[in-house]
Amino acid sequence: MKKKNLKKQTLYVYLVSVIIILTSLSISHIFRDWQWFSRAGALIVVLGIYLTSSQIIENSRRLRQRYRGTHKGGNFQRDWANGKQEQILRDARGHEEETWVMGKCGFNLLIAGTLIWGFGDLLSLL
Repeated sequence: MKKKNLKKQTLYVYLVSVIIILTSLSISHIFRDWQWFSRAGALIVVLGIYLTSSQIIENSRRLRQRYRGTHKGGNFQRDWANGKQEQILRDARGHEEETWVMGKCGFNLLIAGTLIWGFGDLLSLL
């Protein structure tokens, strides 16, 4: 997955999360039933799982590619003198950083969604 796609995907998931939160707050306020807000937390957890699992899948894919690229005929190749290989390594490291940021955002959504899911209905007591 390209860097732009990762950023767009993460931004899109955050936008959907905000829409879910605002919609559920409105519905809960209108119907005076704060369980709707609490249920929205479950949807946010699902989105967080999606972001986090995307990172795991992407890292697994890149590890397989790296393994195939460095092992030929059972012998480990260590020729880093080639400029093309050095550029590939630099690109991979940059991409890894973007992927880990996506995972961190997914983790944040998991925490927020779980807290809303578990305690969202307590807003009715305020």
